[in-house]
Order: sequence, then C-alpha cells, then structure tokens
Amino acid sequence: MTAYQRNMYTVCCVLALLIVGSVRAAKPVIDCSRIRGVCYGITPEERARRELGYGSRVGLNTVRFWLSPRVYEREGERYIKRIVDFVRVCDSCGYKSMPILFNGNMLDPKTIQPEAYEAADRFTTAVISALKGEAGLLMFDMMNEPLCNDYIAKAPNNDVRNTRKEETWAFLRREIDLAEKLAPDCLFTVGYTTAWEIEASTAEKLDILSFHDYGDLRESIRNNYELAKQWGEKLGKPVIQTETGCLARANAYEMALQFCHEYKMGWVLFNLIIAGRCIDEHGIFYPDGTIRDAGTISAMFGCFRNRGLDSAIVPPNPNREGKADRALRMIREALKEYTADAFDYRRSDKKKLLDACEVAANLLEACELVPMAELPTAKIAAFRKDPNADLWAIRKLAYDLANRLKEVCQIVD
Repeated sequence: MTAYQRNMYTVCCVLALLIVGSVRAAKPVIDCSRIRGVCYGITPEERARRELGYGSRVGLNTVRFWLSPRVYEREGERYIKRIVDFVRVCDSCGYKSMPILFNGNMLDPKTIQPEAYEAADRFTTAVISALKGEAGLLMFDMMNEPLCNDYIAKAPNNDVRNTRKEETWAFLRREIDLAEKLAPDCLFTVGYTTAWEIEASTAEKLDILSFHDYGDLRESIRNNYELAKQWGEKLGKPVIQTETGCLARANAYEMALQFCHEYKMGWVLFNLIIAGRCIDEHGIFYPDGTIRDAGTISAMFGCFRNRGLDSAIVPPNPNREGKADRALRMIREALKEYTADAFDYRRSDKKKLLDACEVAANLLEACELVPMAELPTAKIAAFRKDPNADLWAIRKLAYDLANRLKEVCQIVD
C-alpha cells in the first residue's frame, strides 16, 4: 500500500467513525400524529396487562405516567427497578412510555430551590440512566404543568409571581440540560398546562412541544391549539396534546379528540381507568373493561356525532316498523295481573314484565332517547338476576318505559 493509499484509508476510517458516531447520537424520528395515549399510573403487572389490554382493543399505543422524586429518595434502586419493570410490561402490551419526572401541579416550592438541585439531579440521573436504553421508551416528559400550582397562582403580586416563574424555569432548564447530556439520543418534552404557558428558553431545549387543554368552549380550545401550532412552526418542532378530557370541566372527550383529529396532533387522554380520586370526572374504561361513553371510543377513530352542521340530523323513529306498538302491548298485558276479586301486584309474572320492559328499553337505548348514564337495560339485568326482586319496582319501571315510549313516538291511547 502506498503512502497515498494509507492516508486515504485513514481519512475514510475517520469519516466512517464520524458518520457512525453521528448516527448513534441522532435523535429518533417519530410520527407524533400517530400517538394515541392515555395517562395511567405505575401498576402491578397482572392488573396492568389486563387494563392496558382494554386500551389495545381501541388502538391505544402510549402510556404517560408520573414518577416521584420523594419515593426515589425513600426507596432508591427498588423504585427505579419498579419503573423499568413497568416500562417493559407496557412495551410487551404494545405501548410506548412517556414517564414524567417532575410535577409542577401541586408543586412543593422547596423542590425547585437551588439547595434542592442536588437531590433533583440524583433523581434525573437515576431515571434517565435506567430508561434511556429501553425499547419501550418513547420520550421523557421533564415536568408536568410547571406553573399550575398555588406557589405561583397565590403569589402576592406580579413581581413575586414572575420571580417564582423564573425559579421554575431555571430549575427546569437545568434538569433538561442534565437529561440531554445523559441521553443525547432520547427525546424530551414538557407538559405545559396550556400553550400560553410555553416559555421560549425551555421550549427551545425540547425535541417535542406538548400542551394540555381542558377548555370549556370550542373557541377557547381552538385558540389554544392555534397558539400551540404557532409555537411549533416558530421553533420547527412537532407538537402533541398530552392531557385532555374532563367531564366536570365541560371538556368532553369527544370534543377534545375532534380538535386533535382536526389539527392532526397525537394525543394523550386523562385517563385510562375510571377509578381513584377522579372517578366521577375522568376515565374511559371501568375496571371490568366496560366503557362509560361510546362517543369517546368512536372519536378515537375519527368518527364524531352529527351535530347538524354539515348534514341534517335524521331523528330516530322507534316505531318505524311498529315495534313500539308491540312493546306497549306487551307492557299493558304484563301489568294486568289480578286476583279473582282485587288487584294484587304480587301475582305479576316477573319474566313477562321484564321481557316487555326489555323490548321497550332496547328501542329507547338504540335511539338514545333515555339517559345513557342510567341504562334501563342495566336495571332489567339486575332484576333478572335477583330472585327476590321487588315486583312493584319492576312494574314501576315498565310503566315509566311505556310512558317514555309513548311520548317520543307520539302515541295516544
């Protein structure tokens, strides 16, 4: 080999190493619009597999979950192992993970002060080091809702409020920088409370922008999405919605998902299971796998209720084929139970009553003409199972269903 060939060989080897090195350090490229996620806590394996399985049926593929620096301080590596095990369980169930390191919501202000930096650094180092090589990792959410806490909201004046905000941003910038050094080939985001909370000096450090929305008006929700979109365009970063959906905030899941669909944004709903302290305002699946609202499920697939904006609504007609008339006859006959000399409801035929009730209830539920949160068919099923069911209560249900059916079908006796 000549001197020239040896030199060229050396140059090629150096270039190859540089290229390989740059590839290894490159950030993964993901299609953020395909994120279909839920918030879900670290859960024992058997339960997690069961509950995540419910979400798999409807195409969910991402889990966003909170971590706890306090638990880490108490348990150390045992806690880290539990986190890693949970990420692996999620991965085996078809879910990528988005662990949240710090929580601005209900923040303890002591945790973001300089004297607490060392403890925060230990936690960040432990988590990032343990998870950065996991196949199930999607991205790290460095902090949930940084400014959503009383420390900032109840500041005595704007000067103090701005000082506290900057304390939060300084803490967050520090932890993002540390995480980036520990795992330069991982993706990082912050779950900003709304797009109005996005702060440039932290957002510039992130790979993906994410924001939350619990708006109660379509106008305010659209404004939030538009601002988030503008931030993404300004910084040249993808944008995702990582927390939305709350019945008690007039933020219906179907409505929230419609905006995600319109803006082609990946999404994370709060939350998977109807359980815990938020049981009556959040959640998609009950612990047994049944659902609260079919509209939420259809919205996940981009199918939304007709509200008469683009096409006329066709009211359902339960009596189109005379089935309502038949149900009313069945109820009328079932209610006519007499002794030889006087009315005695105790002689009622339970099965005959419940069969009549079920036909009427199926008509009303199919046309969504009764409250879907209190399904008559659920009451009927309970009565069928109960050998000591109250016959008077069954007769009352039959009577009420008959009256509702007559009302919606405009039937006059």
